[in-house]
Amino acid sequence: MGNLSEHFNNKDFICKCQACKGKEYKIHLGLVGALEQLGAHFKRKVEVLSGFWCEEYNEALKKERRSYHCLGKAAHVRIAGVPLNDIFNFIEQNMPEIHGLGLYPKEGFIHVDTRPVEKKDAWVKEGNNYIHLTPEKRKQYGLG
Repeated sequence: MGNLSEHFNNKDFICKCQACKGKEYKIHLGLVGALEQLGAHFKRKVEVLSGFWCEEYNEALKKERRSYHCLGKAAHVRIAGVPLNDIFNFIEQNMPEIHGLGLYPKEGFIHVDTRPVEKKDAWVKEGNNYIHLTPEKRKQYGLG
């Protein structure tokens, strides 16, 4: 297991739970490429807060059974010094390979995934609720 790209390696995407202790990971190389593009645009390192989730971790989080994290197709990211809405807007307007896009303002990150295009979705997390982005919500959060 070596470097996946110029700025990312497998350690960026391993599961961080105590059950598998990082021994498991999957990553969709299209996602890695998209994150490279994101970092290049902002000329800063993209920090991967969470990538692959093993089944035990996914269950512990009480997430849906087929999470895109479990498939290696999702990550939670942020870029130091770049507002979340700027990251979100750039991804939405310039990265057609990202079909799942979530804003997590309280947690301080963006969810990105390479789900199938027919399942394309964008949302914001408010408290424990995931809210589909309406024009009103977009305006509230300064999104495209």
